[in-house]
Amino acid sequence: MSEDKYHAALDAAAKQLSYRALSTAMLRQKLLDKGHDEQAADYALAWLSERGLLSDAAYAEAVVRSYAHRGYGAQRIRQELTARGLDRDTAAAALEGFAPDRALLLKLLDKRLKGDTSDRKQVDKAVAFLQRRGFSWGQIKEALTAYAQDGAPE
Repeated sequence: MSEDKYHAALDAAAKQLSYRALSTAMLRQKLLDKGHDEQAADYALAWLSERGLLSDAAYAEAVVRSYAHRGYGAQRIRQELTARGLDRDTAAAALEGFAPDRALLLKLLDKRLKGDTSDRKQVDKAVAFLQRRGFSWGQIKEALTAYAQDGAPE
């Protein structure tokens, strides 16, 4: 009987992972929400981790790639990693070597400014937009300078 609860938790965990990738913390919470006890949930997580089917490091790297591709900066990505239950070290390792795509940053600026950098209010709005997306002031300043010099990206 007690072995059944471990198999049930493992089956539920594998089913969740078949839908989409999850962090260990997210998967654990889903198992607990579905009524599995903590021991069974921990057993399932350990079993999957030992076999390389559940990896927070791989999950974090996938999240970084996804958010970078969608035009987010390091600060916003770090915030998203934390919200998904990943610890600081895992998030830092995934973000190591991350650099925002300059062409994408210029594209985001162009979407907001439409080639006109003379309207200070619109520039301020574009800067605030990029800050909310997690870009640092240095990155934004560099992109603004490049945008003002080179114009809209092709």
